Formats: sequence, C-alpha cells, structure tokens
Amino acid sequence: MTHPHDESHPAPPVPPHEEMPEGVEAAPPGVRSMALVRWALVGLMAVAAVASWIYFTRSGSQAVSRAAASFICPMHPSVLSERPGSCPICGMDLVPIAGAGGSADAGAQPRAAAPAKAAAGKYWCPMHPEVTSDDPNAVCEKCGGMKLLPREKGHGEQAAAAQGRYWCPMHPEVSSDDPNAICEKCGGMKLVPREQVPGLVPVDVSADRVQLIGMKTAPVLQQKLAPTVRTVGIVTADEGSIVVVTSYISGWVEELMATQSGEKVRKGQPLARVYSPDLATAQINYLNAIKWVRDQPGGQAPAAAATLESDARARLVLLGISDPDIQELERNRKPLRALNVRAPADGYIGKRNAQVGMYITPGQELFEIADLSTVWVIADVYESEIERVKVGQKSSITMQSLPGQIFFGKVAFIYPVVNPASRTIQVRMDFRNPGLKLRPGMFADVNLDLGAVEGLVIPADALVETGESQYVFVSLPGGRFEPRRVRVGVRSGDRVQVLEGVTAGERVVTTANFLIDSESRLRAAIQGFGGGPEAAAPPAGHTHGEPPAPPPHGGGH
Repeated sequence: MTHPHDESHPAPPVPPHEEMPEGVEAAPPGVRSMALVRWALVGLMAVAAVASWIYFTRSGSQAVSRAAASFICPMHPSVLSERPGSCPICGMDLVPIAGAGGSADAGAQPRAAAPAKAAAGKYWCPMHPEVTSDDPNAVCEKCGGMKLLPREKGHGEQAAAAQGRYWCPMHPEVSSDDPNAICEKCGGMKLVPREQVPGLVPVDVSADRVQLIGMKTAPVLQQKLAPTVRTVGIVTADEGSIVVVTSYISGWVEELMATQSGEKVRKGQPLARVYSPDLATAQINYLNAIKWVRDQPGGQAPAAAATLESDARARLVLLGISDPDIQELERNRKPLRALNVRAPADGYIGKRNAQVGMYITPGQELFEIADLSTVWVIADVYESEIERVKVGQKSSITMQSLPGQIFFGKVAFIYPVVNPASRTIQVRMDFRNPGLKLRPGMFADVNLDLGAVEGLVIPADALVETGESQYVFVSLPGGRFEPRRVRVGVRSGDRVQVLEGVTAGERVVTTANFLIDSESRLRAAIQGFGGGPEAAAPPAGHTHGEPPAPPPHGGGH
C-alpha cells in the first residue's frame, strides 16, 4: 500500500498560465454553448424550409384527390366529400358528383375536350363562368367535378339585354331602354317597364337541381281576399251608461242599504237614507198646501190654493224626493224623518262614497252605477293599419276564459290621438253582454273584418322582404328565375295581394327562395366584377383542365 505522500510518486506538474498577447482578452465563459445553440437554430430553420417545400410540392397534386371526391354541395361546390353527408355551410345534403365512379382517365377525358375557345359553349359553370364546353357530360375541375349546366344561345347578349328598363314578360330576353319599343316575337307587343331589384340578377337552374333543392312554385291567381286586423283589447264599461248619484240637500247619512261596490241594483231601489232640516220644512209646506186645498168644504178650493199645492210638490221633487216617498207623505200626513236616496237606473255599483254618519252637501257624489248590458272593447291598432279600419266594420272577439265562444260587434268610434309610446290608435267597439260574460278589465283577442278585396294573390312564402324592398322570383321558361320587385296590398292568412310587379298566370317560387336569392346575389357580384361568361374567358392557348405552360426560365443562377 502506497502512502499518498510517498516521494516515489510525485504529483504531475501544473502547466503555467499562458499569457495572452497585449490587447487581446480571453473569451467570456459560455461562448461555446451559445455557438451550439446557434447552430441548432440554423438546423431547425433548414428542416422547416424543407418541410414547406415538400408541402407546396404536394399541394399541386391535390386536384387528383379532389377528383377522387364522390359527393359535392350544389350551392357550395367547394365543399367536397368522399362519403355522403351534409354541407357545413348551408346544411344541405351532399349529392353525387357526375362521373365520380369512373376511372381517372374517363373523368379526365371531358375536361380535356374543352377547346381554348370554349367561352361560347352550350354548357357552362355558374360558379366559374369562364369554364364552358359543348360536351353535355363535361364537368368543372375548379368545382371538384360539378357538371356543367346548359344555357341558351346568345346568353351573353341576353344578359346584356336584361339590363333594359322595358321588357317583354313573354320573352324575357327581349328588352330595351326605349319606352316605345315592341317585341317582334310577340307580333308587335309593346314592352312594359319593370322594376329592377338592386344586387340581384336572373339565374338559370336546371331541372335536376330544382328537384335536389326541393324548389316549388305557385301560380299568381285572381282571387278575393277577406283581410282582417288582429289585435288585443280590454273590456270596459259603456261610458254612456254610467250614472252618478249625488245629493240635492245638505244633511247626514243615517243608513246605507247598498253596502258594497259591485252590488247589482234596480231602478228605484233605496241606496241610503239622509236626514236634512231643509227637507222637513219643505214637507210641512206641502202638507199645509194639501190641507188647504183638499180639506175645503164641498171640495171647492180657489185656483190660487191649487197652484200652492203644485208649487210645494215641485219643491219636494227638486230636493230629490221620489214619487213613492211623496205618496207615502200624502198618505200618512206626517213629515218623513229621512230622505230615501234611490237608484236612478239598473246596473252595478261601481263606486260607493257614502258612509253612515257622513255629512253631505249638494252635488256631492254618493254612488256610481254602471249598466253592463252593453260594454265597450278598446283595442290598439298600429298607425300603419288605421287607414284600413272604418266605423261600422264588423268585429269579433274571443276570450281565453270563454273558450269556443265568439262575440260579434261593430266598430263604433276611432279615437283621433296616437299614443306616442306605442305608436297605436285606439278603436272602440260595442258588444252586447248577455249574462254578464264580458266583464270590465278582461283581455280579448280582437279580429277586425276589413271587407273583401279582389286582386292578384300570391302565397305569403313567395314574398321576400328585406326592409328596403319586396320582391319575388318569377319562374320563366327554360329553367330561368327572375327577381321581380313587387308592391303588395292587403294580407289575409298565408296569402298576399300584389298590386303591381306580376301578372296573372305567372309562377313564383314559394320554397328554397333563400337558395335562389343567394345564387342570384353571387352572380350579380360576379358580373359586377366583370366576371361574365365571356369577360371571364381563359387566355388564348390555355385549355381548361390542363395546367398552363410554365414561364421560360432566365439565365442560370
């Protein structure tokens, strides 16, 4: 065993510190580590560049994978799929692509058959107007294999002519800006003005696409409409049947016979008893007049005495004493202690202000009685519809508390003031109220009958309303659908009266309007950017379906 301090094994010599030349300093610690990191970043960037080059190289062959797709969305051709499903944009079911089941060579053959000057072909792609062909089986490669659609000859001329302000409804391709122009195809029929719908153009839809999107049309008919205005109303008491019972004398209420509001009373029924010193004096004067006239010997009384009796009786009537009380006074020949306040009409007590022991003065309101045999219904009608409502029109109401029962009345009054908060006008209707089924304060569903109107009628589903304009899509021969501005009149249920814009016998689109509207706007935008079928033709020497020739390379690098 060797000791660590054995002199036979001396420690290795330590090299002396190397001196640096003057003006040169030693590198700080960590330089080598940073160099390694720098080279690592350079390597990562190189890998990313290679990956990007591979990605863009492979993207050029994506047309082959798009051609392998079997299903497409008719309204959004960019949506492709290898299996059945729905379009994530519009939710429409994907449809099979024409010729998708064939081989790649068979599918490529119609694409290559399009010549360089195919812009005037019989078939074209609505989404890419520059893609045209005379082959009925040709497809658009840009859409992923969508079949080209047929179009009429001179489509470019028709599209340009369709911009005229005057047109022939029987031959939409005939139009002009001359108001005196005529249609030669109709034998001299004068062109009629038409309203242009901003942002829309006519579209051509093939029969198979019409069936795929479930489009339906309906004819424009000459019919009678029975329009109504539906609103809500509140039942109230007839203001003309409300009677207020007041006092004719000063005194005190000694007794109340009608003790609660809402109680039904009859005409002449006592409501309260009132004591008044003035009443006692008037009764004594009347009794003295009776004694002076009727108790004379032989029944012969001077004419002045008869006048005195009639004046005393009239004073009692002016004080509010009724005939039954006067007859009781004549029969008993004794003044009544209190006056019976009687109901002046049949009805229900709406207010009861009288209280036992209360001091009353002439003109003070004691009771309010309302006759509810006839009631009012006050309904709110929007000011845009008030011109259609007239006094005397028939009306009907239904109540949620009375299901199955309908009450009929008439419009009696239209109030002249508009409610500034709700922008409505009140309309008053009178209704008979047998059995008190209509109670004040109840809500009612009101139907106002505006009377029958005859005119051109279309389904309400055919009308497209944007807030700024109202239009329909008219179905024309050859699968053409034209947007047409219309002016509508009254409405009744699911039907709308058309005042101008269409003629009887024309057919309008009732379902899938939004799909036709979307395609019309898209084509209008393409035409607005100069993307018409002829303006968007491919450059000379380029055949659709074949990639363009690469540009010539310059000199070497």
